[in-house]
Amino acid sequence: MFAALGKFIYRRRLVVAIAGLVFMITAGVFGTSVISSLKGGGFDDPNSESSKAALALHEKLGRDEGTLLVLFTGKNGQQVESAEYKKAVEATLAKIEGKPGVGAITTYYKTGATQLVSLDKQQTYAVVGIIGDQDQERKYLETLRPLLKSDSLQVRLGGIAAVNDEVSEQVSKDLATAESLSFPILAVLLVFMFGSLISAALPLAIGGLSILGAFLILRVITNFTDVSIFALNVITILGLGLAIDYSLFVVSRFREELVRHNGNVQAALTKTMQTAGRTVLFSGLTVAISLLSLLVFPQMFLQSMGMGGAAAVMVAMISALTVLPAILALLGRRVNSLNVRFWSRSKTPDLQTPTKGFWYTLSRFVMRRPALVLVATLIPLIWVGLPFLRASFSTPDARSLPTSAESRAVSEVLTNQFPKNETQPVRIIVRSEQAALTPASLDALFDYTRQLAKVPGVSRVDSLVNLNPQLDKVAYRQMYSEQGRAQNPQVAQAVAAYSKDNYSVVNVLYTAEAKSSATQDMVREIRKLQTPTGLNVEIGGDTAQLVDFLASLERSIPIALGLVVAVIFVLLFLMLGSLIVPLKAVVLNILSLSVSFGALVWIFQDGNLADLLGFTPIGTIDGTQPVLIFAIAFGLSMDYEVFLLSRIKENYDRTKDTAVSVALGVQKTGGIITSAALLLIIVIGSFALGEVVFIKQIGVGLGLAVIVDATIVRMFLVPATMRLMGKFNWWAPAPLTALYHRIGMSEVEQDDEEVIPARDLETPALPVGAGASKS
Repeated sequence: MFAALGKFIYRRRLVVAIAGLVFMITAGVFGTSVISSLKGGGFDDPNSESSKAALALHEKLGRDEGTLLVLFTGKNGQQVESAEYKKAVEATLAKIEGKPGVGAITTYYKTGATQLVSLDKQQTYAVVGIIGDQDQERKYLETLRPLLKSDSLQVRLGGIAAVNDEVSEQVSKDLATAESLSFPILAVLLVFMFGSLISAALPLAIGGLSILGAFLILRVITNFTDVSIFALNVITILGLGLAIDYSLFVVSRFREELVRHNGNVQAALTKTMQTAGRTVLFSGLTVAISLLSLLVFPQMFLQSMGMGGAAAVMVAMISALTVLPAILALLGRRVNSLNVRFWSRSKTPDLQTPTKGFWYTLSRFVMRRPALVLVATLIPLIWVGLPFLRASFSTPDARSLPTSAESRAVSEVLTNQFPKNETQPVRIIVRSEQAALTPASLDALFDYTRQLAKVPGVSRVDSLVNLNPQLDKVAYRQMYSEQGRAQNPQVAQAVAAYSKDNYSVVNVLYTAEAKSSATQDMVREIRKLQTPTGLNVEIGGDTAQLVDFLASLERSIPIALGLVVAVIFVLLFLMLGSLIVPLKAVVLNILSLSVSFGALVWIFQDGNLADLLGFTPIGTIDGTQPVLIFAIAFGLSMDYEVFLLSRIKENYDRTKDTAVSVALGVQKTGGIITSAALLLIIVIGSFALGEVVFIKQIGVGLGLAVIVDATIVRMFLVPATMRLMGKFNWWAPAPLTALYHRIGMSEVEQDDEEVIPARDLETPALPVGAGASKS
């Protein structure tokens, strides 16, 4: 199959190359417009109770979807109570009143609510409702920001609307910074690795094609569903990283085959596709499938990462299997042109002597002491992963931004200078069988709110029937009667603030931090309360969203993990014809991921290296990151595993000697995997320099996973475990073996490479079953 593909591309090389160029231009013209179609946020489960409560708050009670907090700070000790201060606040807010997207504006001067005034009486904030979804919020904020200025007061914007706006803007800046940093470094390293400007340019060209192609695919997807703006980050990481990986595999093998086939371009390309091309296909499929597992999660953020990442991987894979071979066919021997390796006389790579080299020597050392190496390697890996057992998860908030961000500064002022959690109550949407102001509904609400007040951690309950703790049910019935509302304007204000038709809202304040485990437990206890007859409640608010988010992950993770493992297991079987090797590969990948997860807890939750990496530890990690890192890193780990195992399988099919095959496979792939991993780490590591904490977590987590897989797993664990398994590496039941020979994707090399005798690896200390005999 792959040999036939190589021959076809060679015959149609010019047509394929032109088609690739046309696709790249088209993607550049239409794909880059995707940015304007992407959405912010997307961390909530739309089917959760908290999401339904937020929807009911907007649709049934008429509350605005977004909230903008406008913080006013007096200059030179000005007090909130002064006439000048009040005049300045009202004049500033008057500029935006009635503007498109602006809903209700709540201030201390309108309500007399003392919780809107800071402890030092010099600061106050207004709550401005923003109508519409997050994309509309961003558009409205563009027009509102310039208007919210004052000559006599400092004015700063905060709240969820401002946070989302600043996060999206910062992510775009981080993306641009990552690209500007990584591209020059990659270019220099590729030139150094290949020694030829032409060869070095090919991976970068395929990387650019992959990114633009993924943008175009994502642009099409936005016509059918919402896509998060954060998908751009994963597209850049995987589109550039894997395109370089795959190009490195293909170009290196092509240059090697050119030497082996005495410059015969068609033969070299055919053999390249038969070997490296086959590896690229399996690698691309494994990475894409890992990413598509994110579609089982209900959060738009994770689904978008899956779609964007899979698009980047598929474009990189297809480009490396079509456009790149066509260019190589056109270049032929000129692939080594513009040689800059002045320290080398040859412009073409020499074929390595299989029994010489660092990687061969290292693998032979490991396979002489496989049990000792295995134990010595596993113990530190497991130890580094242990911190993940105490991981604490949260969702992004203002603290994800750098300390210089305005909305984060506002959040810190509200936390430190104002009554606690006033802007983040647990919001309970109450639907009554009768109108909310009828005696029966008021009585039921009275009983329910008294239950709420007794829940541990609750500090205050605000609702229709909590305005005055001295009043009983009878007094509230009278207060909300038609006569009572007519006689007291304050009662009419309470009705407007807390109810509409059959719906009312209850705000629950609490003593602990909004996303702490104590507040999460409080929400769970509230949900366990027996609701009085005639009432139906939905619990919402930031903490409830976190509780629902964690519950969603708990339900979805086993499904995603099962799908990834099952499908990749099948793919590796079709590639290798073994059940043992795929199982071992999955286990080793999970082990390397545990190191990444443990490091995330140690660094970001515990705060180690916070000064070096430039973030403020908050005692938790973003709950989406382990899921996202698992999907990406599992695929990336399989990338190197597939490349190494394919070379080992090539040699095993020829020699039928596992130990020899492992040593040759490690030697043949050692330099290329190391180079590919280094380049990928450059791409990933550039995101660790970003300012948004959860993007930084992606960079650090993925970088560590790649480092562990490309070094410890590949250098020590793979040779040691395969040596210990011996002939059982390639075991499969007879029916499956027959199936593999019928439909498997094996293409055995027929080249006369040097076969290393088994005795070269034999030592008296080898354990039973791990010998180098024909196995």
